[in-house]
Amino acid sequence: MKKLILGIIVSLVFLAACGDEESSSDDGSSNETFSITYSTWANEGEPAYLGMERFKEIVEEETDNNIEVELHPGNQLGSTVEQMEQVKLGTIEMMSSGDPGMDEIEYLSLPYLMDSNDHWTAVLQSDIGEEWNNQLINEQGVRNIGTLPRGPRVISSNIEVNEPEDLEGMKIRTPAVDYYVQTFEALGANPTPMDFGEVYSGLQSGVVEGQENPLETIYSAGLHEVQDYVINSNHMYKPAFVTINEEFFQSLPEDYQEILLDAAEEAQAHAQEELEANEEEMIADMEENGVGFIEPDVEAFEKATQSVRDELGTEIWGEETYNEIVEIGQSELE
Repeated sequence: MKKLILGIIVSLVFLAACGDEESSSDDGSSNETFSITYSTWANEGEPAYLGMERFKEIVEEETDNNIEVELHPGNQLGSTVEQMEQVKLGTIEMMSSGDPGMDEIEYLSLPYLMDSNDHWTAVLQSDIGEEWNNQLINEQGVRNIGTLPRGPRVISSNIEVNEPEDLEGMKIRTPAVDYYVQTFEALGANPTPMDFGEVYSGLQSGVVEGQENPLETIYSAGLHEVQDYVINSNHMYKPAFVTINEEFFQSLPEDYQEILLDAAEEAQAHAQEELEANEEEMIADMEENGVGFIEPDVEAFEKATQSVRDELGTEIWGEETYNEIVEIGQSELE
């Protein structure tokens, strides 16, 4: 009898082991399925959203559709703040937005601190950036797995601007963030924080005389319809950040985690290509509609905002880390 019971137990253990093996594929990947809700501020057709579509395509293909990615453009799931809260809670898995989740990353947008989107990537992939990402994971339960590029921020106005003095006293709309406000104060303008949804009517009615944003935002919002000039000041670079819930990320098999990281990198490159291709079309269309493009004295703009970089950069990171970031942000990249 004891032998019979022992035999049954051995058989059950063997069957259980076989069942476990069947839950995994031959290469060690799990056959479990997952779903990712991925939200964004970006609208369909914008370069950042095209990057998200590429991410979805790669992830679904590389996991044999064991991960399904559902995209939600145009703030369909709420404001950026609301989406970030949902990612932290795990009610949605991913988002892309201009909110990196911490000031240490946010202030890389200080005027003329980063020479390009690639310089942002260089900082985020450095030891400094890795430390920030670990802080995000440990303190907020989210991780940054990449960025989606946006064009440099430029100025639009109804007067020609060639140097900072031309901005003297101009009422220019900025986001309600200290470094935006201080940047335009340093340039001599009268910065006027305003919700983005009010900018078109504000420019149309003269409540503000100009504004600043990436070119693709100016174009998609139709702001060029109520502005005569675009001034290529290129005063700030600020990409969108790709944020994922850490608990969800860790629930994925390791090979799926790698697929997501690789897909995020390829999505970034794809969005950059789309951004560059679309820029030529946008400029041509805007010029056709009477908008003049001005190449200002960027060196004068950079010099005028030096105090903003130095003071806020030292305040946020400390002098030593600030100097390291300056060096990376202005370096010659391979």
